[in-house]
Amino acid sequence: MRWHVWRHWSVRTRLLAMTAIPLAYLFCTFVWYAYQSRLSEVREEMAERGPLVAKVLADSSEFSLASRRYDDLRLTINGLLRADPSIDRIEVVDAQRRELVHAAARASGVGQELRYFEAPVLKRLMWVAMLGPDGKPYQKDRPFGASGTTVETMGYVRVTMSPSALLLKQTHSFYVELLVGSLGLLACVLLAWQLAKGLDASLHASMQALREADAEKRRLIRKVNSAVEDERKSIALEIHDELNATLIAARLEAQRIADASADGEVRERAQSIIKLTLGLYNSGRSLVRRLRPEVLDMLGLDGAVEEMVRHYDSARSGCRFAMAGHGDFSRMEGGIAISAYRIVQEALSNVVKHARASQASVTLALADGELRMEIADNGKGFDATQVCTGIGLVGMRERVYACNGRITIDTALAAGTHIQIVMPIH
Repeated sequence: MRWHVWRHWSVRTRLLAMTAIPLAYLFCTFVWYAYQSRLSEVREEMAERGPLVAKVLADSSEFSLASRRYDDLRLTINGLLRADPSIDRIEVVDAQRRELVHAAARASGVGQELRYFEAPVLKRLMWVAMLGPDGKPYQKDRPFGASGTTVETMGYVRVTMSPSALLLKQTHSFYVELLVGSLGLLACVLLAWQLAKGLDASLHASMQALREADAEKRRLIRKVNSAVEDERKSIALEIHDELNATLIAARLEAQRIADASADGEVRERAQSIIKLTLGLYNSGRSLVRRLRPEVLDMLGLDGAVEEMVRHYDSARSGCRFAMAGHGDFSRMEGGIAISAYRIVQEALSNVVKHARASQASVTLALADGELRMEIADNGKGFDATQVCTGIGLVGMRERVYACNGRITIDTALAAGTHIQIVMPIH
């Protein structure tokens, strides 16, 4: 049997169980100890009272047995049975164990733990040596003036004790103890319920505060990412509108100088300036694409990712890249699109830098109001427990979490890497 039931319990139920189970164990131990104590007291009382009753009755039965007045002895025994309900029956036998008197209580303790106690009935004779008329003692074997005592066993008194009456008396005490213990247990359970309720409320409040803090952190990350993207866009526009325009003007001026100059050093210098400005212009264009991919605004997320994959595939890095897209990405929110683009960009950058893979693929899909992305490669993989603290992976996680998404990284050494991302689309 699998003990998985507790996993479905609420926090309050678990806290209550953690408190109530030890209390229940202590209560059961208390009840068992009280019951055994009462039984032990009954046995001790029987062991103490039985021999005493048998001894007293044996001492008082000496005259009745000697005079054979059994009726008086029976009356005494019946009176004792009525007075002491713990006595089940009393038997008086002679020295040869023949029954002389027998009396039993009306409610005989059948099936109970009966105990027997026996005491001898002793006849004590005192004698004194007397002188005859001739002045000599009657008993010639006794010296003159001698006296003594003779002890003789006339029979036995057997007392059978029944624990029923003693148990009845101890039962009342046991019930009182049980009632007190039950009230104490109930009070402890109520207190545990209140404590569990308070702890549960406190825990829920703490969890709610953590959720609010996490939501606030995600909102802050979204604002930071939005501010970063806006700043990148602004820088890209500055480079595109100012720097590139200046480079174009410098290139045109250098071209005019080259056209106006004859062959010589001046023309060569002008041609060098043209090449430098062209290189700077291309570098500026590349920097603009990195800061703010224009293709994202023109072609959408799938087109921009496809262009990025084509760029990585043509870079001759030793790895072949492929891309597949499913769905209409034209109406996707700009913030989600740029976050997804940056995530794919970081993932492919990691493939080129660290994976040493020969094949990599990117899959985009829109379904059920969610954007699903998969980036997979057949590279060397990594130990997720040690490398998942890298800046690139942390940035990917934060971008995904800022959009209320989920990310799963499945990797192992020499087993490649498979990244699955799901982001809700509003």
